[in-house]
Amino acid sequence: MDVGILVVDGVADFGLGALLGAFGTANALRKELQNPPAPWNVRMVSLGTSVRSGSGNLVPTTPLRDVSEPFDALAVAAVDLLEPEPLVELVSDPAHACLLEHIRSARARGVHLAAACTATFFLAESGVLDGSPATTSWWLGACFRGRYPQVELDESCILCHGDRITTAGASLSHMDMALSLVYRTSPELAERAMRYLTVGTRVSQAPYVISEVVARGNPLIVGYERWVRDHISEQFLIAAAARELGVAERSLQRATRAALGMSPKDFADDIRLDRATQLLRAGELTVGAVAREVGYVNASALRALARRRRGLSLGEIRAHRLPR
Repeated sequence: MDVGILVVDGVADFGLGALLGAFGTANALRKELQNPPAPWNVRMVSLGTSVRSGSGNLVPTTPLRDVSEPFDALAVAAVDLLEPEPLVELVSDPAHACLLEHIRSARARGVHLAAACTATFFLAESGVLDGSPATTSWWLGACFRGRYPQVELDESCILCHGDRITTAGASLSHMDMALSLVYRTSPELAERAMRYLTVGTRVSQAPYVISEVVARGNPLIVGYERWVRDHISEQFLIAAAARELGVAERSLQRATRAALGMSPKDFADDIRLDRATQLLRAGELTVGAVAREVGYVNASALRALARRRRGLSLGEIRAHRLPR
């Protein structure tokens, strides 16, 4: 399998390393299989002979103009940017027009396209994601949804598969994306590589979302997020929040749906669950006390919320903490 990793100046060192590490591990483990697949021949490509990574490292590359045969898969590595505005400026820069054209051409030739984290914006900007399901980094969802309304975005996903297109979420998801490409050729090899890399079977970015971050960029949603936190121990109505914010409930509904892809109630539930997660991991309160702190009369309602929004039990949420 011939794989191209498309990089630009400012490529994220961690994302690129995760891609190279996953494919390298898969190649190293091929000999352990009774019927190994063909090796993964990986080349880094760009518009020139090298790029500088986000940390200033020189990355030698093969110019796209010198690639005579199409790759079986073309993966775009993320760039080292967190904020959406400079990211949009980067992908829409006229200097990258030929890069976007190459992505479109690869798509037309049947090459499997893949991108993770900020790199999903390159695929979207080229138009190849129109009408396709996709994901991106959780904090970029509002910007992505506003700029690329034809894409079926679900930023809660770690991985999203369309027709010969794979997109992945935030930084570590580069490894999930690479392993998913290996899986297309050999599920057994992908499973073995996953174990060597100690990569879990994560399916959702939802547990990692920071509510106040996703609210940024929209004054109404920022105000609503703060209002919910100020009233988090109460059982309030969305209409009451909208009234105190000086807007109609329908306007608040439209705003959260357009920017976040969810209702005000779901966003409020995520804020409650975010706070409950902090309290559970602190370990100082009982589950019932935590439930009351975030506006529920009993623990069963909080348990149901955790299952519905995170797919986890409260015990699992409490256990998922950073090592001390």
